[in-house]
Amino acid sequence: MTRHIYCIGEALIDFACTDSLGLRQGKQFEKNAGGAPANVAAAVAKLGGDISFLGQVGKDDFGDHLKNTLIEHGVQTQGMIQAGTTTLAFVGIDPTGERHFSFVRGADGDYEAANVPLSEIDATDIVHFGAALGFCGGALEESYFRLRDEAIAKGAFISFDPNYRETLIAPEDLAAYLAKVRSFIAVADFVKLSDEELTLITGETDIRQGAQQICALGAKYLAVTLGKEGTLLQSVEAQAVVGSIAIKQVDSTGAGDAFTGGLLYQIQKAGTAELTFAKLIDFLAVANVVGALTCTKYGAIPALPTLEEVELVIAK
Repeated sequence: MTRHIYCIGEALIDFACTDSLGLRQGKQFEKNAGGAPANVAAAVAKLGGDISFLGQVGKDDFGDHLKNTLIEHGVQTQGMIQAGTTTLAFVGIDPTGERHFSFVRGADGDYEAANVPLSEIDATDIVHFGAALGFCGGALEESYFRLRDEAIAKGAFISFDPNYRETLIAPEDLAAYLAKVRSFIAVADFVKLSDEELTLITGETDIRQGAQQICALGAKYLAVTLGKEGTLLQSVEAQAVVGSIAIKQVDSTGAGDAFTGGLLYQIQKAGTAELTFAKLIDFLAVANVVGALTCTKYGAIPALPTLEEVELVIAK
């Protein structure tokens, strides 16, 4: 079994519009703990995995809420810092359940490399980079690269999800952003992308051909989430689509993060040394269920399923 998972990035407060009118017309908002890396960490821990969150939240009520929420879900927070004000994300949900974001950035970008437990990482660990705000400059970006280089040097398993948000990247900064994304893909053992991100990175609208290009960049395994169609799994040698389950979607916030958490939990449990394409197909089937169940409730972390809930659906 792989010893530990480290997850670096932002934890923030999601204010999700619950009247399905979007940010412009919506009036009802529900506060939830969120942030892609924090969602992944909570998903792993809620399923029973061993994971630490590395990041910074505000020294305020929102920051207290985020830290307490992660602790309640079983996430280790020794590498978590409280200072400044907490980052906020307003999530407008349209009638189909899809999301639109507006960010008020706080202290997440101030997370310094000195707070990253670099000396503790070894070849038995998994290091996950969830990069929605990780490539927006500041100390957090430097910490990303320091941790990435340490993971490479130690031979740890590297997992990467860019979590691209159009509102965060100015058009004139897009080329530099994509160069950073590709530099992480080049060294990653596992990459998770949406179909939109795949097209953005490769310029390829054919999902299967684009997936092959990502592995040609260096990624050992790639998962492209396709919503109700399931997930495309790609390696240099093979390609397959793994189906999902039918649900009544309420809010897709955090679904991709829950999927990633479900996958990393299984990889940790099985160990990275013997990971194969065939095993990943089985793992993706379970991860798809984790992601789908998260869409049936509002919020990200509050909607995460337990292992018992996932197993019940699989049994049916």
